Amino acid sequence: PKENVVSFPNHLLINSVSINTYRQTKPPNKPSFYIYNNKTSIPSCPFPNGREKICFPHKEMATLLLLVLFLPFLCLGWFAIQNNNKAVIIPNWPVVGMLPSLLWNVSHDLFHEFITRVMKQSGGTFRFRGPWFAGVDFLITVDPMNVHHILSKNFNNYPKGPNLKAILDPLGDGIFNIDGESWKSQRETIHSLINTTKFHHLMLKTLHDKLQNGLIPILHNSSSKLHNNNLQELMKRLTFDTICSLVMGFDPKYLSIELPSLPYADAFDVIEQVILYRHCVPTTVWKFQRWVGIGDERKMREAQECFDGFLEERIRVKKKDSFEKKEMETVVDDDFLTMILSGEAGIDQGKLTDGFLRDVMFNLLVAGRDTIAAALSWFFWLVAKNPNVEEKILKELDQVMGKETSFPTTDELNKMVYLHGAMCETLRLYPSVPYEHKQSIEPDVLPSGHAIDGNTRILLSIFSMGRMEEIWGSDWMDFKPERWISVGSTDEKKMVVSHVPAYKFAAFMAGPRTCLGRKIAFVQMKAVASCVLCRFKFEVVDDHPVVPDASILMFMKYGLKVRVSNRA
Repeated sequence: PKENVVSFPNHLLINSVSINTYRQTKPPNKPSFYIYNNKTSIPSCPFPNGREKICFPHKEMATLLLLVLFLPFLCLGWFAIQNNNKAVIIPNWPVVGMLPSLLWNVSHDLFHEFITRVMKQSGGTFRFRGPWFAGVDFLITVDPMNVHHILSKNFNNYPKGPNLKAILDPLGDGIFNIDGESWKSQRETIHSLINTTKFHHLMLKTLHDKLQNGLIPILHNSSSKLHNNNLQELMKRLTFDTICSLVMGFDPKYLSIELPSLPYADAFDVIEQVILYRHCVPTTVWKFQRWVGIGDERKMREAQECFDGFLEERIRVKKKDSFEKKEMETVVDDDFLTMILSGEAGIDQGKLTDGFLRDVMFNLLVAGRDTIAAALSWFFWLVAKNPNVEEKILKELDQVMGKETSFPTTDELNKMVYLHGAMCETLRLYPSVPYEHKQSIEPDVLPSGHAIDGNTRILLSIFSMGRMEEIWGSDWMDFKPERWISVGSTDEKKMVVSHVPAYKFAAFMAGPRTCLGRKIAFVQMKAVASCVLCRFKFEVVDDHPVVPDASILMFMKYGLKVRVSNRA
């Protein structure tokens, strides 16, 4: 009706645009509403001359339009001020915060170097600001005193936290993704099992078999045919077979001359890559992608279904096998899963659901495959690039093992001090796990003076710590195993591995969450290195790019392409 048509004052009318006719009607006893013809989203009013003008029913809408028009200029002005300020390390943009700089460096294979540069320029501690209201602000630190405070002194105030648990949901309720009593219980169980004599013997036997019947024949074949090898891929195959045998009593035979493709092994890599992506974007973004099933989250779902199917099958087979052997009173296997199912681990049998076993297995596979494979890959690359170090390692191997090229004994491995130092130096420069995440519970003040609110997300950059001159001196960039070796206290002619505090060298973490498999890792790495280096020489293929991948684990993005030759 004509009496219900509302007119607008002329001062709310601005220049004309070509849009459809708009009317606002106000039916009796009902709130105002808009009628748009042909789905027009901008209201207009007819004028006597036939032109139509945009009209706004509220002054607030006019103000909003002005803000939108001037927002680009505000952003440019903000950016100019930030750039003119010499103290600014990362531009902090309106709305999006510092996220553009982070994503740009990730896309250009500069993520780890970017964080290191920020740490050097900020004095060792920096507050990263993410997009507004996205909840991705965090504090990054490499200060040894801060690291000691967070990982040891005030450990209970800095758990993994719910945010990281959500990001790492493929790990389920495994040891890497839980806190509190559940974490303590799993840690005690794993510690008791991996320190048994029979588990140690199984590890050496399994590793010896994979070297003798897998890796060494492949390298011999490559040297005779002058083939280039992706050494990192071989290390991943070696450690995948080894850890599957130790954890589940199953050898996938991933390391063989044919180099077979295994979908569940490839799925493992995809899961790790997507987890890093989750770290770099707001939680709402990746959760929305997961909900609608698009992008990286679609890859995550498919990869997780594939790998979970593999784990479920191995658990089913192992349960059946363990039951049959128990009924027949035959000798059971010594692998981790068998020891848990047999009750040797001391876990209440009522808790041994398939879900619990799946989470424990998944976490152990992550710990045993990728960390060692990544460390060995960087070790062989560094040795190939430093012939003086290689010569000293070979000299030590000759002194310890003689001309014998068989698998080294435990006693011989313990005598390889220089090789041990080279492994530590590798992990200083390229730690297998480059970052550690924490989240505060209560407000706190770090030794550096930085105030921490409750629920603050904290990132410890282990990668950057290994590159700080304040910690390692001006020669931090040199691959120098000697920095880990000192003279024995009782015998000056005897070289021993120096003790370096874990809050300076945090490749194996520090405090109550120190890596349980540290000794096992060194045994495996030294055994592989000694068996391989005394037989083969590696030369990195010319122009092959060697850069760290932007991942939660320190792999080389393009692998390690090498030419293999037999030693005379």
